[in-house]
Amino acid sequence: MLGLPHEKTVLIRPEFLNHAGTLFGGNMMMWADDMAYNAATLLFPSATFVTKLFGPIDFTTPVALGHIIKIYSHVESRGNTSCKVQVWAINATTGADVFSTYAIMVNVRDQQKIPLT
Repeated sequence: MLGLPHEKTVLIRPEFLNHAGTLFGGNMMMWADDMAYNAATLLFPSATFVTKLFGPIDFTTPVALGHIIKIYSHVESRGNTSCKVQVWAINATTGADVFSTYAIMVNVRDQQKIPLT
């Protein structure tokens, strides 16, 4: 792991739910993308990151209205122009694992990959 892990805490409100009454996966993905960007940018502040890809997205347990989740991210490794960021979430209310994936964040300028410094 490079750098420290980052954490976001979210109270699950009605606007975050899907038609089945559980957390909408799109919200989780939005938060995961934010957290990947934050971890990469805080470790490499002179970079201009874009998301290249997400690895397999594993939703392990549903999250309901009123639950509180904690989303974590950390830079796992770096390449020449990119870094790999692990992102996962737990349900702080129940203790269950909620979600895990990784993101590849690429440093770009003028639509070209540039080295991380």
